[in-house]
Amino acid sequence: MQRSFGTERGVEGDRDGEHTMTLSRGSRWFLSFVVLALAGVAGALWWADTNVFVSDVEAGQPVDYTVERGQTVRGVGEDLAELGVVRNPVRFRLAADDAGLAGELQPGQFELETGMDTESVIEVLAAGPVAPPTVRFTVQEGLTVAQTLERLDEQFDEHTVEDFREVLDERRDAGEGGPQLLRLPAWIPEPGDVDEEFEAYEGLLWPETYEVADTADPREILQRMVDQLGTELAALPQEAVDEFGGEAIYERLIVASLIERETRVDSERGTVAGVIANRRNEGMRLQIDATVVYALGNDSTDIVSLDDLEVDDPYNTYVVDGLPPTPISGVGAASLRAAFEPEDVPFLFYVLDPACDGTHRFAETLDEHNSNVAAFRDAGRCQDEDLPS
Repeated sequence: MQRSFGTERGVEGDRDGEHTMTLSRGSRWFLSFVVLALAGVAGALWWADTNVFVSDVEAGQPVDYTVERGQTVRGVGEDLAELGVVRNPVRFRLAADDAGLAGELQPGQFELETGMDTESVIEVLAAGPVAPPTVRFTVQEGLTVAQTLERLDEQFDEHTVEDFREVLDERRDAGEGGPQLLRLPAWIPEPGDVDEEFEAYEGLLWPETYEVADTADPREILQRMVDQLGTELAALPQEAVDEFGGEAIYERLIVASLIERETRVDSERGTVAGVIANRRNEGMRLQIDATVVYALGNDSTDIVSLDDLEVDDPYNTYVVDGLPPTPISGVGAASLRAAFEPEDVPFLFYVLDPACDGTHRFAETLDEHNSNVAAFRDAGRCQDEDLPS
C-alpha cells in the first residue's frame, strides 16, 4: 500500500503545489523562549552598561594612553575601562571588532579623555598615535663604560652588552667613518688613537634618564647619550668653557670624573675641584683614591689599602704625575660645572670625615691633614683596611 507524503502532519500543499513548513506547538514555544532570553540578555547588558560600568571618574578629564606594541583590542578595552575612558570593555571590544580596529591599531601614545563614547574612542585609535611608543632608561652618575653597558643591557630586552660594545668598537676601528657610525665631539681624542688598553669612551656616555623610541637600535641609544654631553657643556657659562677651550675641555672632563668619584656631596664638588687645581699648580701628585680603584678594576669598593697605592698603572695618581689618561667614570652636571669653575680655596688635602656621612675634612698643611686622617682612623667606622695618609 502506498502512503502519500503530501498529507503528512506539518506539511501542507498550496494551490501551486508548493510546500511550506509549519512549526509544532513545542517548537513555537522553544523559539519564543529563545527570543525572550536574548531580549533578557540584551536588557541585562544595557542595565550593566548604564549601572555597573558607570565610572566614578569625572568626564572630560584628559588621559594620555599608550598602546603597547603587540597589545590586543581586548587589552586596550580593559585598560580604557579602568581609566574611565569607556564604560564597558565588552561593548568596546564588540564595536572595535565591527569597525576592524584590530587591523588598524598602531602602538604609541594617544590623547583621550574620560567619559568618551565608544565610537569616538575607536575613531581616535584608528587615526593613529600622536607619538610612537618609547622606552625609558636610566644610567647613574659615576659608572664606568663597562658598568653603563650592563645597565643598558638590563633595561633593553632586545639589546645586549655585546650589541652596545660592537657599536663602540666599530667606531674605534673605522675612525670618523660614515653616517652609520657613532658621532663624537671634535674635542675628544680620536678613539682609534687611544691606547688599546684604555677605554676610549670613558666619560662620554652622559648619565641621565632618557626616553627613546622602542625601536631605537644600540647606536641610536648611545648617540643620544653622547649628544647629551654636548648639551650639558653648552649649558655651562660660556666664559668658563672659553677659558679652557680645545683639548683642555677633555682635561676638564677627566677632572670632572675624579670629582664625581671622590665625593657624593654636591656642596663639596667645587672644593674638591679647587684642591685638584691647587695640587696641580704646586706640582704635587693628585693621590686620588678613586684612580687606584679604577686601576685595580675593583668596582665593588671605594676603599684601597696601602699596598694598592703601589700598583704600577697609568691611572694610579699615587705613582704617576698629572691626570690619568682618560676619565674614570661618567659625570653629573654638578661635577662638570665644578671642573670648569673650581673654588678658590687654600686646601691641598682632604679625607673622609669621621662621622662617615660622606663629607670630607679639608686641610692646608700636611700636619693638619695627618691629624684629620688619624681622627678618621680612630673612628674606625668607614673601612676595614688601612687607609692612606
